Amino acid sequence: MAHNEIFKIQDTHGNDVEMELIDVIKMDNKEYIIAGPKNSNEAYAYRVTRIGEEIQYTSVGTGDEFNRVLKKYNEG
Repeated sequence: MAHNEIFKIQDTHGNDVEMELIDVIKMDNKEYIIAGPKNSNEAYAYRVTRIGEEIQYTSVGTGDEFNRVLKKYNEG
């Protein structure tokens, strides 16, 4: 996925939300993305899971995993 690419995810209510890719982070043998709603200053971290041709994005929430991803992102 190229940076600034637009993709859709489903929110907790099952609604499609357009997201803009900000960055891709690889650490601990896992892939993460930083993305936020299109035309917004908000950003979230998602763990990327690949199952065959399908890609799933799972929010990492606000715990330890999020803090490690944020630290790696800020290292640039």
